[in-house]
Amino acid sequence: MAASMNLYVGIDPGLLGAIAVLDDEGRLLDAVRTPVIPSSGKGGKTEYDIPAMAQFLEHISPDLRLITLEQVNAMPHDGVTSAFRFGMGYGIWRGIASALRTPMMLARPVAWQAKALAGRPRGKAVKSSAVAAAKDLWPNIPIKYKRDWGMADAALIAEHGRRQHRSKL
Repeated sequence: MAASMNLYVGIDPGLLGAIAVLDDEGRLLDAVRTPVIPSSGKGGKTEYDIPAMAQFLEHISPDLRLITLEQVNAMPHDGVTSAFRFGMGYGIWRGIASALRTPMMLARPVAWQAKALAGRPRGKAVKSSAVAAAKDLWPNIPIKYKRDWGMADAALIAEHGRRQHRSKL
């Protein structure tokens, strides 16, 4: 990446979430799934790869202007374990951003989706609408499989944060 560039990061904090990086002009520079590792316990689940998460942000931290993290809540249909793991990812990302002393904005889904998905189906179709919106803005976003759909959310969250930040300049 070029020196002295303003970067905006969006994070969908789930295990199936992602991180996206935009430049000052809103160009997508990177989008990756949340780094995970196989769990050391039974059941073959995955866990957050905290060192890789931190390394991703640390690598670009000199140019980071804002991290926008989706502000998540447990949903009534979520099981206790999945709600805990989801909240854990949210907390890990907040901790990493704090340690890097990077400005952070929290964005509720209803806030970023209101603009990013205006005129598109919501409800059960919200994820596919986010993918379509992201592909409209960034045709080269590397979404190939359903497990990549978090990249769409992360990129749209980054764009929401970028627009909010730039409107205050």
